[in-house]
Amino acid sequence: MRRTGINALCYAGLAVFTLYLLKVNDGYYRANSGTPTYDEAWYLETSLNLHHRLTGGSLHEFVTAYTRAFGTKAPLIAVLPIPFYIIFGPSHYSALLVNSFFLVVSNIYLFLLVRRLFSPEVGLAAVVFYQTMPLVYGLSRSVMAEYGLAALVIVWLYYLVASEDLTRGAHNVALGVVLGFGLLMKVLFPVFIAGPLALALVRRRRAGAPKAGWPLAVVLAPAVLIAGSWYAFNWLPLLRFAWHSAYGQIAPEYGAGGLSQWILVFVNQAIGACYAAALVIFGIAALAWRMWGGSPGPQPAPWPALLTWLIPPLIPIAAAPNQLIRFVIPVLPVFAIALAAFIFSLGKRWIVQATLALLVAIYPQRLYAALSYPYHPSGHEHAVRWGPLVFFSHDLGWAHPPLWEDPWDRPRVVEALHRLAVGAVRPQYVVLGIEHVYLNANLLSYLNAYHEYPLRLTSLGYAESSVEKAVERIYALDARFLVLGEGFEQLPDFLNRVNGEIQARLDSGELPFGLRAKVALAHQRKAVIYEREAPWQSFAPGTKAPQPSHPVAADLSGGIRFLGYDWKKRDRYLWEIAYYWTASARIEQDYCIQEEFRRGDKVVLTRDHYVTNGQHPFPEWKPGEIVRQSFPVYLPRQDQAGQLEVRLWLVPWGVGPAAGPAVRFGVQE
Repeated sequence: MRRTGINALCYAGLAVFTLYLLKVNDGYYRANSGTPTYDEAWYLETSLNLHHRLTGGSLHEFVTAYTRAFGTKAPLIAVLPIPFYIIFGPSHYSALLVNSFFLVVSNIYLFLLVRRLFSPEVGLAAVVFYQTMPLVYGLSRSVMAEYGLAALVIVWLYYLVASEDLTRGAHNVALGVVLGFGLLMKVLFPVFIAGPLALALVRRRRAGAPKAGWPLAVVLAPAVLIAGSWYAFNWLPLLRFAWHSAYGQIAPEYGAGGLSQWILVFVNQAIGACYAAALVIFGIAALAWRMWGGSPGPQPAPWPALLTWLIPPLIPIAAAPNQLIRFVIPVLPVFAIALAAFIFSLGKRWIVQATLALLVAIYPQRLYAALSYPYHPSGHEHAVRWGPLVFFSHDLGWAHPPLWEDPWDRPRVVEALHRLAVGAVRPQYVVLGIEHVYLNANLLSYLNAYHEYPLRLTSLGYAESSVEKAVERIYALDARFLVLGEGFEQLPDFLNRVNGEIQARLDSGELPFGLRAKVALAHQRKAVIYEREAPWQSFAPGTKAPQPSHPVAADLSGGIRFLGYDWKKRDRYLWEIAYYWTASARIEQDYCIQEEFRRGDKVVLTRDHYVTNGQHPFPEWKPGEIVRQSFPVYLPRQDQAGQLEVRLWLVPWGVGPAAGPAVRFGVQE
């Protein structure tokens, strides 16, 4: 077949294969009703918040939210879904369409890159092999940064090769733009491009080209401009978090069980055992063919670039205590390219080479199909193994069939919390005492982001091991709600170390939270909601009522009079304050009480609440009735500890400005 005919056939094959992948992934997105959780939920929550600021706020609000997004993770994964939200509406499906965009980008640029290094047919085979590796299509169906990161690495390496060792100005600018967006996708981006860049600089110097200072400046200028829009505000916490998560104390919790186990996971869940076996077989065959005169085999020129792409990032990833397998996806194209190059170096006829490539792809295509459509277990289908190698399974880490879950179970938890906090002026903290893929703070925060209810959901503390620290966190946040789980099994140990002790303190009354609701989830699991108690007593007019130890008489709006307060210490940082209220006349509407604790010019605590927790609203009070209500107050001691100023004021139920004057008084720590 003439070379032009082969080129045309390869381009047509690329287009058809890309459309096929898009169609399969779109069906997966629609069939999978599993609620995103953990990091994926965090990305989606932040993405929805940015979308709300852009469409419902102002450009200034959006820019402010963007510069503050995450703080410890690069923000591009949360920004890219916004155009899809605007076109298709905010949803998990819309966010996943970003991966469809990256699928097209990675296919085109991987094909063009390999076409430059080898030939169009090798490029098409490499695209097919790469996109049907388990980790690749698994991550293409999740809102995670790594799939887009891999696409940007491929694009960057294409422009590096096309720049001919940084000698072409337009390509150098493109390198800078891609570098900027790559850094906004993940801070690890430079790790995957450093080797090829160093090789290009060495080749440039050997070729006698002028010094690389000017080309590097052309690359760095747009990169700094683009990435600096976020890194200028967050670079220090980001670098601390990146080091801590990779090599810090908690990193071993995400280990694979040692290097040998990680290599096994890499083969089975990243490359795929079938492709790994084919690499070994065809690599040996290509070497033999080259040595014994069959053909020159793969030309040596591209291989240094591929090795510098593969080895420098793979070593620190494999050596790090945190051995999350998804981090390796940007180097998987190297294995796809190598396998394609080995196959097309065998024999002298193109049709024979293409047939070999097709045969190699058949079995992985069957696995791809099995992990792309809903699985209906028959009880007779088992994983296909050969020793530790897994050639067929319905669970390969990130690659698995679409899940079906009741879409209304977890949202019920958010709705229940909202109903309990209805009318809150400030966001109310909700602390989750459970970390499970089915129920955790990230997941509920994501679901809450659709409605923007005044709730802030967080956990007891990442991998918290001290119940005392967990209790302090509950008080320090002035949490209004605690959410625990019932009926959950196989909880991740290192994320749930203090759950039982927190439950015991709730049961014994040491934590002042009362049971408010149980929300049924699935498989006998329940979310158990506790609300902070604020004990209150009402004394009818004319009856003997207790007197405040600190009288502070003040008339507020609508016939409400503040009589004073009690103040006493309960624990090291824990105090208790009780407010006394009365009705000097008939009160026509209900009010929310807002309070603020100040130490000098610094606000140390703000919160709002309803007197009697809304159980006895102001319009039901009789003139002369007295109500006493107490609250815990967590105040960690500061250097300037001493006098605290408390400010109280009223806000009409719902929304509105403060009604009338504020009450101010001092308490002594």
